[in-house]
Amino acid sequence: MAKKKVTLSIDEDLLSEVKKLVALEGSTLSGIVEEYLEGLVFERWIQELCDSLDLGELEPTSESEIPLGRPKGLNAAEIVRELRERRTEEYGR
Repeated sequence: MAKKKVTLSIDEDLLSEVKKLVALEGSTLSGIVEEYLEGLVFERWIQELCDSLDLGELEPTSESEIPLGRPKGLNAAEIVRELRERRTEEYGR
C-alpha cells in the first residue's frame, strides 16, 4: 500500500517524550502513529462485526481471563479414575 505524508500538530513536550520512547523501542514516530490508526480501524471493524452478529459490546480480555470464561466440560481425570475403579471391581486386580 502506498504511504501518504501528513502534517500533525502535537504538543511539544508530548512529542519530545514520544521521540525518546520511539528511539528506545527502535521504531519510528510514523510507525507508532500508523500502528495506532490501524488499531482504531480494527476496533471499528470488530464492533461492526459484533453488531452484525448481534453480540453487543465485547469486553477486552487478557489471556488469563479466557479460560475462566469457557464453559465447564467433563473432568477427564475423574472419568478415567471412575472407569478404572469399575474395571477393578468387575475383573479384580
